[in-house]
Parts: sequence; C-alpha cells; structure tokens
Amino acid sequence: MIPNFEAVDLAKRIEALSDEERDALPYGVVKLDARGVVQGYSLTEAQRSGRKKRPTVGLDFFNDVAPCMASPAMRGRVEAAAARGTVDIEIGWTGDFDDPDRDIRIRVMSASDGGLWLFLNRDEL
Repeated sequence: MIPNFEAVDLAKRIEALSDEERDALPYGVVKLDARGVVQGYSLTEAQRSGRKKRPTVGLDFFNDVAPCMASPAMRGRVEAAAARGTVDIEIGWTGDFDDPDRDIRIRVMSASDGGLWLFLNRDEL
C-alpha cells in the first residue's frame, strides 16, 4: 500500500518500507541524518527533480545537493522546527534542477533515528 503524502504518520510509514519501495513512490523521498547529510535519495526524486544520476548520498543536502534551499525560507524553517523538537512542517517551494518554475510541496518530518525525512510532491505534467 502506497503511503499517502497527506498521512499524519507518513514518516513512520516510510520507515517501514524498503529502499526499493521508496524508489517506487509517486513522490520524492530524501533521508537526512541529524547533520543534514543525505542518507537516502529516492529514484523518483532523482528523476523528477532533474538531478538524475548525480551523486547525493554522503553529501550535505543544503550545501552540496540543493544549495538553493539553504535559505531562511527552507533551511531556516527546518532548523527552527528541529530546535523546537519534533519536526512536522510543510513548505511550498518553487524550482527544480530542470524547471525553475515548478511548484513543489515539501513535507519535512522527524525520523526515528534523529534525522529528517523530506517528502517532495510535484504535480506531473
């Protein structure tokens, strides 16, 4: 069963999936450790973001993978939410590697290991 992007317990449901199941989801999934280093980057996210086969795992997400998101509107909100405790926020974003005008809904949720999950939902054309 595909976890719904809107599910209250989306992070918990995603953690129960294998990497292959995460790759097949209709929205992107990125797993960060507590320092913001990419631990997982789904195939869907790689394809739909335009990043394709460029390396991601082991890189700092905000500095090396998506520096455009190292802004107060994204990184600032994520860090502020993390400082308050459990993270469960949604952020509207515009722009991708291939399409700077594409609208993206991003859910950021705490992971059970102290890291973060980023779920990125794009309307496909």
